[in-house]
Amino acid sequence: MLLELTITAEGPLAFPERRFGEQFRASLGYVPGGAIYGALGFHTFDAARFRALRCHNAYPIAPGDPWSRPLPLSALQPKGTEDAPIYDSLVQRVCWERQEPAGLIYTPTDAEGRAWEVVKHGFYTLGSDDKLGTRTVAQRVLTRVAIDRRRGTAAQGLLYSPLVLNEVQQLKLKDKTTLPYPATFRGTVFFPDAYPDLGASLQQLDTLGARQTSGLGAVNIVAAEVAVENAAEVERRVKLLTARFVEQAKCYKALGGAKWMVKGHIFTVNLLADTFLHEQGWLPTQELSAATLAELTGIQATLLRAFTDTAVVGGWHAMWRQPKPTALATKMGSVFVFHAEDGLSQAHFAALAQLQRDGIGERRAEGFGHVRICDEFHLHECYPREEKA
Repeated sequence: MLLELTITAEGPLAFPERRFGEQFRASLGYVPGGAIYGALGFHTFDAARFRALRCHNAYPIAPGDPWSRPLPLSALQPKGTEDAPIYDSLVQRVCWERQEPAGLIYTPTDAEGRAWEVVKHGFYTLGSDDKLGTRTVAQRVLTRVAIDRRRGTAAQGLLYSPLVLNEVQQLKLKDKTTLPYPATFRGTVFFPDAYPDLGASLQQLDTLGARQTSGLGAVNIVAAEVAVENAAEVERRVKLLTARFVEQAKCYKALGGAKWMVKGHIFTVNLLADTFLHEQGWLPTQELSAATLAELTGIQATLLRAFTDTAVVGGWHAMWRQPKPTALATKMGSVFVFHAEDGLSQAHFAALAQLQRDGIGERRAEGFGHVRICDEFHLHECYPREEKA
């Protein structure tokens, strides 16, 4: 059972990464799955089923967007040109690094010779014409004063200024004007079996995030059941990506490069959320290794390349009023490229579809470890920016 959530802000929202007491601490730019998971826990939810939930992060969308996801770390852009097209370097870079000698470095440059940089716009969506729109959420500073509970008046010298997600966002139009719209986020909640009361429980939630006693966190949630992606759709994307690798390898061979035979299938595992990866069940790592993939799916493959970064993940437990343990995670947007030379069977495609549903790593119920096989971003080389009417 997969429910699609549309979360609309009815007031400022705050999802801080750090403990309370820090001035001007920024909020996360999305609704973390842990906030949804914790809010469901406050409502009398079935404990046995509660542990099987997968509450994925909800990312910002603009009017008309079907979905929004983190930009892969393979996305590049000419330096200093925010409105320029965005390029996916994954296929070219992997094929380039398979050339000989190994000292060749893949370094695309702009007209002035400056190296392209990784795009850091946060989240993206694709229109029907494959034009790319980047999505972020504006934040603003609120100033609050603590109240002396004994006297019922403002406590002397206890001002605090949190950074919050603005409840009204501005969409830039083609004529350089802006269109205001309520801050909206879209995510999913997955449960392995049918559970008819889950949607009703989610729609009862009217507050999310921190500082709810200060008037923050008012939301409206609409839940709608959608189809769970099957193995056939995963197979389609894997074959399209493999075809891109075949054509790129042929191009480099025609230019005098090494002949690299792309046998079998090439696929990616994209992290749609921060992920806690471990080797041998306990050793923290930044890499999804081929051995771990084989353990999870039974697929024997080679890890060709990893586009990764790390993030320090903490948080605050509202019920216990204690900080959550701080841990090092592999950052959302990271990409792992695998090559299965013997090809993938229907059972393997089904296992990859199951991996999408279950996720990887620890604390998956809170949204961590959410993955997607062969994200649509990798199926094209260049994405022009969207133009609003």
